[in-house]
Amino acid sequence: MKKITLFIFLTGAGFLLSGCVASERDMGTLKLQLQELNATIVQMQANQAELAVKMDELNQNLSVSNENLAQVDTQFSQLSTKLDDLAASIAQPAQPAAATSVLPSDLFAEAKAHLDKGAFESAATGFKLYITNYPDSENVEQAYMYLGDAYANAGKHKEAAVAYANILQKFPKSKSTASARLKYARNIIPLGKTDEAKRYLSSIVQDYPNSSEAKRAKTSLAKLK
Repeated sequence: MKKITLFIFLTGAGFLLSGCVASERDMGTLKLQLQELNATIVQMQANQAELAVKMDELNQNLSVSNENLAQVDTQFSQLSTKLDDLAASIAQPAQPAAATSVLPSDLFAEAKAHLDKGAFESAATGFKLYITNYPDSENVEQAYMYLGDAYANAGKHKEAAVAYANILQKFPKSKSTASARLKYARNIIPLGKTDEAKRYLSSIVQDYPNSSEAKRAKTSLAKLK
């Protein structure tokens, strides 16, 4: 009976000891698993932090890209506006120089001032502009005369002759006819039209015998003989 009781006691103790050993082993395994889990969590947190940094960088890059796109859109808009303005200016018929903002008398006076100081090209431009914009003005005949004088002094005899011819054609009863004939004749001589020049010079002597132009016409005729 004692042997049986001892056997049962030893057997129970064995079971208890094996249970304790098994529990310690499980606890060790569980600790390892917990350590691995903690390491995994730490790694995940590190990855998450790195991902957050990358997301911030991406957002910054997107922000910069959006600003660049906005600038590009603005530049395209400005370019489009300039192209529209250019197209409009090309499509619009050319207008005379801004004579509408300048009084006819001021334009005439400015051109005459250029003529007086020897700026013949500028004077010719001014008088031509005056004639173009104010063809019916009271000073247009004088403008033709000054235009011819400007061209003549600049050595442009053909243009000068055309200006004087306009006076003879447009103003047949002008008091400046004798002067216009004389200047016309003198400017066509360099163009090789000697015979025509002689006819005009002779007409001055015949039609205006007592004028100063007649005396000068005789001098010019003498040089052509």
